[in-house]
Amino acid sequence: MTMTVTDRPDRIASEVAGKGAKGGAKGAPGDAGKGKGAQPGKKKSKKKIIVLAVVVLLLGVVAKFTVLAPSGSAKDAKPVPGPVVEMTDMTLNLANGHYLRVKLALQTAKGAPKELETSEAAQAVIDQFSDRPVAELTGEANRSKAKKELLGKLQKIYPKQILDVIYTEFFTQ
Repeated sequence: MTMTVTDRPDRIASEVAGKGAKGGAKGAPGDAGKGKGAQPGKKKSKKKIIVLAVVVLLLGVVAKFTVLAPSGSAKDAKPVPGPVVEMTDMTLNLANGHYLRVKLALQTAKGAPKELETSEAAQAVIDQFSDRPVAELTGEANRSKAKKELLGKLQKIYPKQILDVIYTEFFTQ
């Protein structure tokens, strides 16, 4: 092989190494790192790529459900209070000749009608308090329990419209 001045030394070295591999002699200087010894390196790099892809995919899934998740679901969101609807006062018969004078206001959710039809709410109040003994309605704990029960009934009658019941008058005798 004659070397001309225009050839680069690195090109000559690669040509010489290439010819040594074509020669077919085992253990030739250009044969180092080729053949069976090259396969495990390729398998290792493929495994690394697959493992890296799986890790990146898992990180993406974790990020989606934690960092990128919406701040709160619709179920968790508290409704915004709307107008307060006052009901007319009522006088109800209790047990043993006693009576209850009660006036309520209903805290509605935003979007509920300002002129909420309260006839069904009035019926629920009558059903809740009529014919009860005075002892069941006396004291803060008993009034709160009765209010909670009434609120549950009203929320069934007016779904997603009633947030709270407010006693504006509560008198037993």
